[in-house]
Amino acid sequence: MQKKKLHIKSALTLAVSLYTIHVQAQINVNLPAANITARTDYQQNFTSGTYTSALGLLPTIGVKSNTANFSNTLGGNGPAPLNLAHIKLVSINNLTVLGTFTEIALSTTNQNIFAAVASVASGTVLNNLRLATAGFTWVAGTYTAELFFLAPGLLGLGNVITPATHTMNIIVPSFITPLTTAGTTSILVNNLSFYRTPAGISASKALSLTNTVNYRPSLQTGNSNFSFSTTLPYNSLPVTPVSSVAATLTAVATATPITLSTTAQGLTPVAGLAVPTNNSQTLNYAFSIDATKLKAGFLQAGTYSVPITYTWNKPTATYPTGTLQAQAVGSLEVVVSDLSEIIANQSTVNLTFSTAGHYQNGVNQDMSAHLKLSKTTPYNVYVRATSANFASGVNSVPLNVMRIGPMPGQTGMQTVTLSATAQQLINGADPVIDRSLNIRYSIPASETSKLLNKPAGTYTTNIIFSFVAP
Repeated sequence: MQKKKLHIKSALTLAVSLYTIHVQAQINVNLPAANITARTDYQQNFTSGTYTSALGLLPTIGVKSNTANFSNTLGGNGPAPLNLAHIKLVSINNLTVLGTFTEIALSTTNQNIFAAVASVASGTVLNNLRLATAGFTWVAGTYTAELFFLAPGLLGLGNVITPATHTMNIIVPSFITPLTTAGTTSILVNNLSFYRTPAGISASKALSLTNTVNYRPSLQTGNSNFSFSTTLPYNSLPVTPVSSVAATLTAVATATPITLSTTAQGLTPVAGLAVPTNNSQTLNYAFSIDATKLKAGFLQAGTYSVPITYTWNKPTATYPTGTLQAQAVGSLEVVVSDLSEIIANQSTVNLTFSTAGHYQNGVNQDMSAHLKLSKTTPYNVYVRATSANFASGVNSVPLNVMRIGPMPGQTGMQTVTLSATAQQLINGADPVIDRSLNIRYSIPASETSKLLNKPAGTYTTNIIFSFVAP
């Protein structure tokens, strides 16, 4: 029987598959507040994995972003452009290597940061990041982009940097920083017109800030009343509440006017003011006192002062959670000058003797609202004639025939006999604005005899009212 041979053929197939294990590293860049404030570049070294040398290879190393921008992963305000980040190679394996080093502005296109002219040993790749802060408005949060470092292997295949992919996080701190001191804000009341204009007087204080979060500005005084000091005379110390002063922000559409108080009061709605362009802005605080409050609380010449605290609070709903506050302490002062004014509303006063009854009974001439007085210190009012007699050509009548004093109903004034020496009409009256005086000029019956046998004519003298006795 013929034997059969069984041939079994087998095929062995060896399948080799190439695959890449993706390992991603983190690069955290904590951008200092000082660089944001000064708008200066920030530099930081970072490693981008390990370079593995290949025999005879003169490597080039490039970098690109796998994302179109630095996107907000926490907080922030819109993406940041890639080209804020500038990258260059520093060393490999802690050694300065021979080749061409190029700083590039990050983009989505691969750009070489190093081209070797000699072989390079394996080791850690150290790079430098230069972050241009001036080209962007930074809002507190984290901005993220994915970086890919490429160093082609033999025949241009593979990558000899591991890991090749890195997540770069730019971490922007939350801060509110005043750039100027609060100092003293002075409201200078140096003209009586401020008391007469309904709007009164105002002064402003400019304070500059830099910030990466929204904030709500507020004001608060240290005392409920102004402190008062003066080297000038006064009858009593004024007690003036701080609520006499109003405050607001100028050129801010959402500004909320307030009156000063020992309780902090917001000058905007709760949402506050957005982070300004380039992270810096100047706030102009306007302080004002209307004419009514000026006359009620700031008549006495001197300095009225109160401590004032400027506060900037981050709204609690704004990232990051929690509170953030900045403050500056200064003072507000109202400086009232020693101001005075006397106005005679009628420049001519006539007393006419034309009948026998005038000589028998005397003559009065009442001048309503004859004088208007304003004085910011206690005052006296004097009256005097500029000549020794009433004169009509070569003829004269003695001054002492004339009495000057208050009309009926006018208080705070006494009647005096006219003289070339100043006579006091008012003594030690309180400061006042636009006090109206009703004046009576009279020659009483007891003095008319001094007019008898005088030639007919007009006898005149000039009369001066003053706050001081010359």
